[in-house]
Amino acid sequence: MKKMIMIMNVLFFVYGLQTGYAHPQMKTAENLIQKIQFSSSYIKELDSNNDHVGLHNAELWAPDTKFSQDLMLKIDGKIVLRGIYWNSRIMVGDVDDDRLPEVFLYEYSVGSSGAMRLSVFSMIENQWTRIFGDPETFTNEVQRFSSKFLGKNQIGFFDNATRLSGKLDMSNSHFTEEQLKSMVFQTDPISEYIVHYENIGCQIDTVSWVFAFSHPNAVFTVHDFYRFDFQKKVFKLYETKIQNKDVTLAKMSY
Repeated sequence: MKKMIMIMNVLFFVYGLQTGYAHPQMKTAENLIQKIQFSSSYIKELDSNNDHVGLHNAELWAPDTKFSQDLMLKIDGKIVLRGIYWNSRIMVGDVDDDRLPEVFLYEYSVGSSGAMRLSVFSMIENQWTRIFGDPETFTNEVQRFSSKFLGKNQIGFFDNATRLSGKLDMSNSHFTEEQLKSMVFQTDPISEYIVHYENIGCQIDTVSWVFAFSHPNAVFTVHDFYRFDFQKKVFKLYETKIQNKDVTLAKMSY
């Protein structure tokens, strides 16, 4: 627990030092949005003129002065990721307990769904390698869940991604029986990340909301649980849960 609190304090400390947004009237070809220098015992957010030998640098760059969705993440001067949402931030935290922090890139969409993306980079064999990235199997244009009216305000659902199925009690909803019979589920992208540390190592939990027809009719959520694999040095999906509030409707372990 002490380790979890300490690491999360480091994450939130760095997150709080948010400076360096590009000014709309700057004329440089690339604008520095955010820069963090770090080592095993040092973390600080800096401006573009600070550079010390022996420390690692994580930098978020904009290719021009427009509000683009094509930002770049550079670590130690090398581009490791492109096509990043403008409204994004860098954090750091030690995932594998090797005293050198990993780089967390949180991306925030400007859309109504409040979607997020997370990428985590770690130093592996002297190269910064992505050890976590969200799968993009389904989008809003592809229906992930199908439904079937079971009678008595009950809706059956089927998840085309995991093959899980279950039943929803819609007795307290405002939908009519005709609407329940024609229910269509819309699955949003990931809207929340929970990063925490346990005796088994670092874990990342993701939350995706599923809506009836459209916003704001939230029906249930999909939770994917990723755990850091110390042997393979990547995060691996180990469990999926489909929940209605705190009630688990279906789950699968991998």
